[in-house]
Amino acid sequence: MVTRTSKTTRSKTASRSRRVSNAAASGDRRRLLVAMRNLIAEKLDEGSISSRDLASLTKRLADISAEIEAIDKASNEHDPAMQALDTEDERLNEHED
Repeated sequence: MVTRTSKTTRSKTASRSRRVSNAAASGDRRRLLVAMRNLIAEKLDEGSISSRDLASLTKRLADISAEIEAIDKASNEHDPAMQALDTEDERLNEHED
């Protein structure tokens, strides 16, 4: 029996693979990690992941998210505006003489 894949399913799959391959070709590590994170998340949401692969992909999703966060944090260390946002507020002492 031959099963037919709907045109929209094929185009979604092709679009996803192009996003990942375009990100890989760009040489931008963060862009590639974001594309991989989004692809894994979409597959998990679809429920198309086998039980055998669920734990490893969930772990990989967490690892990729941590890598993206580390890249963002490193780039923010050189940005004065982001440094200001990361600075904790000082408590004002209203009864100071």
